[in-house]
Amino acid sequence: MKFKDPREVDQICFELRLGDYPRALNRTRINELLNGWPPYTEEEVQENGIEINVNSLEGTRIAHDARSQFYSAFLKPGNYFKCTTDSGPVHKRQKYNTTFTKLINRPMKRSLDYFECFRSRFALNVAHGIGPAAWPNQDAWCPDAKGIEDVLIPGNTLLTMKNLPFFALYRSYTAPELIRLTRGAAKLDPAWNMPLVNACLEWVDQETKALMGNNWPEVWAPEKASERVKGDGGFYAGDQVPTIDTFDFYFLDLDCEDPGWRRRIILDSWSTPAGPPKSPTMSRKSEKVYTDGKNQFLYNSEDRLFARKREELVSFQFADLSAVAPFRYHSVRSLGFLMYAVCHIQNRLRCKFNEAVFEALMMYFRVKSMEDVQRGLKLNLINKGFIDETMQFVPAADRFQVNAALVELGLKENAALINDNSSSYTQNQNYSSGGVEKTKFQVMAETSSINSLISAGLTQAYQYQAFEYREIIRRFCNPKSSDHDVKAFRAGCIKDGMPEKLLVPEAWDAEPERVMGAGNKTMEMAIAEWLMANREKYDPDPQREILRNVTMSVTDDPQLADRLVPETPQVSNSIHDAQLSVGSLMAGVDVQIKSGVNRVETIQALLIAMATIVQKLMQAGGMATAEQIAGLQNVGKHIDDNIKSLAMDPTMKQQVKIFGDQLGNVMNMVKGFQQRLEEQMKAQAAAAQNGAGGIDPAAQAKIAADAATAQSKIELGKESHAQKTAQRAISFEQKTAQDAERNAADLAQKQQQHALDMQKQAAEAALDLERQKQEQAAAAKEKPKE
Repeated sequence: MKFKDPREVDQICFELRLGDYPRALNRTRINELLNGWPPYTEEEVQENGIEINVNSLEGTRIAHDARSQFYSAFLKPGNYFKCTTDSGPVHKRQKYNTTFTKLINRPMKRSLDYFECFRSRFALNVAHGIGPAAWPNQDAWCPDAKGIEDVLIPGNTLLTMKNLPFFALYRSYTAPELIRLTRGAAKLDPAWNMPLVNACLEWVDQETKALMGNNWPEVWAPEKASERVKGDGGFYAGDQVPTIDTFDFYFLDLDCEDPGWRRRIILDSWSTPAGPPKSPTMSRKSEKVYTDGKNQFLYNSEDRLFARKREELVSFQFADLSAVAPFRYHSVRSLGFLMYAVCHIQNRLRCKFNEAVFEALMMYFRVKSMEDVQRGLKLNLINKGFIDETMQFVPAADRFQVNAALVELGLKENAALINDNSSSYTQNQNYSSGGVEKTKFQVMAETSSINSLISAGLTQAYQYQAFEYREIIRRFCNPKSSDHDVKAFRAGCIKDGMPEKLLVPEAWDAEPERVMGAGNKTMEMAIAEWLMANREKYDPDPQREILRNVTMSVTDDPQLADRLVPETPQVSNSIHDAQLSVGSLMAGVDVQIKSGVNRVETIQALLIAMATIVQKLMQAGGMATAEQIAGLQNVGKHIDDNIKSLAMDPTMKQQVKIFGDQLGNVMNMVKGFQQRLEEQMKAQAAAAQNGAGGIDPAAQAKIAADAATAQSKIELGKESHAQKTAQRAISFEQKTAQDAERNAADLAQKQQQHALDMQKQAAEAALDLERQKQEQAAAAKEKPKE
C-alpha cells in the first residue's frame, strides 16, 4: 500500500489511537501508583467517608531501586560501548579500535540530552517495560526519548518488529521548530507542503495574538508572520501557545526497486477538545487549517526512500517480564504492571490500618441524651477532671476490636509478595536472619540466585541497546552529516591516523560495556574479590584488565580508574630500569638489586628480554657464542636473585612458582646453546687433530672452554678493576676534599682563638696599668709634707 491519500493515513492513525486508549488507562494507574498518588479516588473518599488516604510509597521505592540497577549497568562504565573492526592491517587494529571507541564515546558521555534519554527510557522500562526513542532528523546522532503513548504500533506486532508494516510517532512542533525544519541554511526538503506549513504558522500567530492580548501593526503583511515568529520566538514557545500537533507516519514499501521506509506527516485534527464559550483557544475540529489539513500531507516523501531499516527511525529498549511467547509489543509485562495490584492493595490496607489506629485512640462515652453529649464535650481530662454519674466510659472490652494478628499477617504477606517479586530488580538483601548474621556462603548463594534473574533482564536490555549503538555508529560515519559532533569525530579519527576508508559503518561492530554483577553492587564486589584473589593465574594483559575493572567497581569512578590503570599501559620506572640493565648483564657486569622497585614488573621485563634474545639466537641457527652464553647465564642469575627477594613475601608464593618455571624453561634453552657449542668445539678439535696431529679432541675442547672462561674472567677482572679504580679515585677525591675542609676549619678556629688571646692580654695589661696608677696616687697622698 502506497498511502497516497491523506485520509487513509488519518484513519489509520485514529484507529491506532483508539486501540491504545484502554492500554493508556492502565499505564495511567501505574504512573499514579509509582508517583505517590493515594489509592482511593476522590469519589471513593466522599462516598465511603474515608479519613486516611495516603500512598505508603512502597511502589515508588521499588521503581527507584530498579532504575538504580539500570543506571549502574549502563551509565557506570567509562564508555557506553566498545567498537571493534576486522578491517585494515592486523597490527594496527588495536590502535584503530581504541581511537574509534574513545572519539565516538566522548561526545556521547558529555551529552546531557543522551543522559536524559537514558533516564527516561529506564523509567519507562521499569514502569511499562518499553523504552522508545526516535531520531529528530537523518543527521543527528542523539535520539529523543518518546512516551509510549506517542508511539503508535499496530496490534499483534512482535518484539522483533518483523511483521511491522507501519507505525506513527506523535509529534508536537512549536512555530519556531517548524520554521527551522522548513526554512534554514540547509537545502529545503521538497517533501514539505509549504502552503500548509505557512497556514499552520499563520494560525499559531493568530492564536498567540489573542492569548497575549497584542495587536500587531496593520502595516505588517500576513506573509511576514514567519519572520515575526522567528524574531519573537519566546512568545511562541510558552505553555499557553498552541502547538502544531502531527502524526509522523512511516510505512514499509517493498513493492518497488528501492525497498524501504517512506514517510508521511499529517495534522492531528482529532485530539484537541473544544474550549468553553468565548475561550481564546478554539477547538481545532472547527479550525479551517485543521479541517482542510485532513486532505493534505504536511510532509510527503512520495516514492523517495527515507530509511532502509526501521532502526534508522526509532529505537526500542525492552524489559519484558511476560511469560507467554511469542512475545509481542502490546503484551509486554513490566515490573510496574506486575507489582501494581499487590502495591495498590497494600496501600489500601495500610490506610485502613491507620484508620483503626486512630479509632483505637478515641475515647467513647455512653450517653442517654444530647444533653449528655454536650456535657461530655466540655470535659477536660488532660490532668484532673470530674464527671457526673450520667457520663460513663465505654471500656475496651465493650468496643469493636480489630484482629491485630490478622492485620499484621496481611501486611507481612503483602510485603513478602512485593519483596519476592521485585528482588530481581532491587538490592534489598537481608544479611542477618533471626538475629544471627548469615555466613559468607549464604550471602553469596542468595546473591547469585538473584543475580541470575537480574542478568536475564539486563541481557535483554543490553541486546536491544546494541542495535541503537550500531545506528549511532552509522550516523557518526556519515560524511555528509551536518551534525557538529559527527564532523569533529571524523576529523579526530583522520588526525589520529585512521584511514578514511575505515570510517564506514560496515567496518565496525559495537558491544555494550557491561559491569560486573549486572548492576548489583553486592555481587559486583564478590566477583571483584574472587578475581583479585585469582589474578596471578591469568596472563599479564588480562591481569591489567582485571585490575582496571576491580578499581572501577570499588571506586564507582571510571575517570579515576582510567588514571590509575590506563587502558594503554605506561612504561613504569621498574620496567624501564630492568630493560636498561639487560645490556650490562649481557656484558657480564654485576648489577645490584635496587630496593623499593616493583619486583614483579622487574622480573617480567627481564624474562621477556631474555626470552627475546634466546628466540633471536634460535632463529639465527640455534648457536650462541661463549660470551652470549655467559651473558644469558648472568641475566638468569640476576632474575633468580630477584625471585628469591620476591619469595620473602608469603602472599606471592604462587607468582614465585610461575616465575621460577618460566626462568627454568629459558635456562634449559641456554644449556642447549652451551651443549651445542661444546659439540662444535669438539668437532673443530677433531678436525684440527686429523689435520696436524696431536691433541685429543676432548682435551682440545676443554682447553678452548678453559680459554674462553679465562678470557671472560679477564674481561670481568678488567671491568671490575676499572670500577674499583674509579671508586678509589672518587673516594680519594672525597677524602682530599674533606681534609681540606677540616684543615680550613681548624685554621679558622686557631685564628679566632689567637685573636681572643690577644684581646685578653691587652685587657689584662690595661688593668695592671690602671692599678699601678691608683697605687701611685694613693702613695702620694700618704707622704707627709716637708
